[in-house]
Amino acid sequence: MNRCVDRADRGHYIVSMINATYENLIVWFLYFSVAAAFGWVIESTFRSVTEHHWVNSGFLSGPFIPIYGFGALALAALARALATAHWALFWAILVMTPTAVEYVSSYMLEKAFGLRLWDYSKEPLNLRGRVCLVFSIYWAILTVLTVRFVEPFLLSRIKALGEFARVYLAGALSMYFVMDTIGSSKALINFKAFAADLRALVERGGSFLPTLELDTKRLPREIRRLIKPLKSFPTLVGELRPSLDAIPGWITSRLESIIGGRHFRK
Repeated sequence: MNRCVDRADRGHYIVSMINATYENLIVWFLYFSVAAAFGWVIESTFRSVTEHHWVNSGFLSGPFIPIYGFGALALAALARALATAHWALFWAILVMTPTAVEYVSSYMLEKAFGLRLWDYSKEPLNLRGRVCLVFSIYWAILTVLTVRFVEPFLLSRIKALGEFARVYLAGALSMYFVMDTIGSSKALINFKAFAADLRALVERGGSFLPTLELDTKRLPREIRRLIKPLKSFPTLVGELRPSLDAIPGWITSRLESIIGGRHFRK
């Protein structure tokens, strides 16, 4: 009889642990999502102001930049792991974490797509163009604000939601992230293929002939597919710059007005 009770207790314990783990995963996934949305607001606002036109920043088409979400999760994990460490060690590691996340993200994206999506080579004290001192200082300030204020506030708001609301939001956001990641990945793959085809065309002495469309004032379909990657990551203009002479002037002028002429003149 006692063995049956012990087995039942162990069974209930295992089930409760699984449920608790599942609930924690949902909470942290929602935190990741909100942090990614906050990052999109911060970066899109910063770039829109500095570039003097609206910029939808980030790899995804929607209002999320996952690198900020991963950075927020890394900070949360390290803050808990270093909770008993000396305060100097605690903050020294945390303020360097976003820069490390940015470096690793740059490396992994370049390996995945064969494209450098951002480049700090012209910034002082940069490391292989992937990170630089100026933005590392910005990330350090954001780290302090996140650990002290943003994370406690967001977690309390997320946990205040009902269980059904959390599960529903997590499910909807999961589907969104999968679909947007697939679509955005295809956009970068198409961009890389177009740039390679254009270079090959130039080497043969040819020029780009857009597909004919009824609306002659509209950019050709092949060019319209480049706009999102170029607006999000102007560094990609460098992939096209050597071959721009093969593109009709009116198309190049339109791209300059959309992306920003200064990116084409570098």
